[in-house]
Amino acid sequence: MGHGDPIEATTLAELMRRRAALTPDRQYFNVYGETVTYRRLWEQSGRYAAGLARAGIKATDKVCLIYPTCAEFFYTFFGALRIGAVPVPLYPTLGVEGTANIFRNSEAVAVATIGWFRSGVDQSVALAPNVRRVLEPPDLDDGAPSPPLEPALPEDLAFIQYTSGSTGHPRGVMLTHANVVETVKFMAEGAELTPEDRVVSWLPLYHDMGLIGCSFTPPLTASPLWLLPPDLRNPRQWLELITEIRGTFTVSPDFGYRNCVRHVRDTTDLDLTPLKGALSGAEPVRPSTIEAFESHFGVKNVVLPCYGLAEATLAVAIWPRGVPLRLDASRRFPSVGKPCTGVSVRIVTPRDNGGNDAGPLVDLPAGTEGEIVVKSPGVMRGYYNDPAATARVLTVDRWLRTGDLGFVDDEGYLYVSGRLKDLMILGGENVVPSDIEEVVDQLSAVRYSAAVAIDSERTGTQRLFVVAEVRDDSATDATWHELVRTIVARVHHARGHRPGRVLLVRPGTIPKTSSGKIQRSRLAQMIQDGELRDRLVHRETH
Repeated sequence: MGHGDPIEATTLAELMRRRAALTPDRQYFNVYGETVTYRRLWEQSGRYAAGLARAGIKATDKVCLIYPTCAEFFYTFFGALRIGAVPVPLYPTLGVEGTANIFRNSEAVAVATIGWFRSGVDQSVALAPNVRRVLEPPDLDDGAPSPPLEPALPEDLAFIQYTSGSTGHPRGVMLTHANVVETVKFMAEGAELTPEDRVVSWLPLYHDMGLIGCSFTPPLTASPLWLLPPDLRNPRQWLELITEIRGTFTVSPDFGYRNCVRHVRDTTDLDLTPLKGALSGAEPVRPSTIEAFESHFGVKNVVLPCYGLAEATLAVAIWPRGVPLRLDASRRFPSVGKPCTGVSVRIVTPRDNGGNDAGPLVDLPAGTEGEIVVKSPGVMRGYYNDPAATARVLTVDRWLRTGDLGFVDDEGYLYVSGRLKDLMILGGENVVPSDIEEVVDQLSAVRYSAAVAIDSERTGTQRLFVVAEVRDDSATDATWHELVRTIVARVHHARGHRPGRVLLVRPGTIPKTSSGKIQRSRLAQMIQDGELRDRLVHRETH
């Protein structure tokens, strides 16, 4: 067996054990200039396993992980797996109450964290009496011998992935070892990963794309990984690392590629030509972003649209490398490809907005937009401690209702057109918010925008609100007035709808999930509650 041959394993811990045995001195990842080999990962995770066991953690116990991007995250994660405990990776930015909610919901007995997050963690633990211990690396790096690898079955729970909460109510997605191992197999195949690939990721380790896609898939093929922290103030660091190591594969939501075009003006010292694939997913993929990025950095057929979701472990479809994009007839939506091996996709009649339609799935003809439903080895067991929410998205025969809108063409290519709950009804027409946002985001004075529709009691219809973050919040009122006038005119001309109100706000105002998706329901609430008042630079009504 060569070092790049895919490994046969039925659990995540076994996959890593075999990789460490097969290629002990090969780079797993490099972070902050330090290289961690598979041997080191396996040895250190054994020490952490001993530390967890000494702290009284047993098989099936839940352990929350609140770490930045660092080697200790991996040691703790695999240390927990080795004793049969269930890691629960969490994002550090949830706030005290939000974090405590997840501590309680997950029934965690311990939290593993690192120095600078400790005070916030302690405040959350005070609200979650089920958490018995808070552990830091010095508590975990135990000198005791590694405990034996706890035997696990493919159907056993591997970890709980909390969704980033575009609704504001994160839910714990239960992923089994089979879910994860089978998904990384067809992801490696769909992304065409080889040992010669050099993977670069700045995505957070607490999000499915950063964890499963970028961190658990490369070990299958021994593709070395380079990690950057997710709080990139300037995307140049990402592109400089790709240039320096001749990176061939990377991943980002659409806004990451858009930021590169906007913020990285001078490209003379950058060389992205080694890139073979740059996946784009986690939010609507815009053809204009792909075109701008590839043109700006002198590459072609490199940005690959993909589609997936936490409830399906991750991947559903990935556009193949080196193949020109395929756009729908309106040229608004790029195809995300055909479903990955072993994944089935249907387009069905969407449920009503209450989400209570428990009737049979009704298939729609090719080319007709409907709700995307998925069946695959990656479809989750369910939401932890939430059977009602599970029943709303999983049918009896385990089709997953994604809540996403899309269609399949005559040749079986999938297109994702929007999110069911985000649809705006303007003048009786269904409008996808990203259609409005794409028009607004093309203005150089706009950093980022979000479109939401709010019910108007006066008219009995929905009214379009555009919230635009400006680049420079120190301009004059006359400049702002002109920008509002331009936004209204452009949206009306391009999409046929006049915004009822345009709110110009300071950078960083629009609420987003950990993966960069706009929290539209939260934004609509902020508008209605007057929460944006202190962040406004200008507002106008039409």
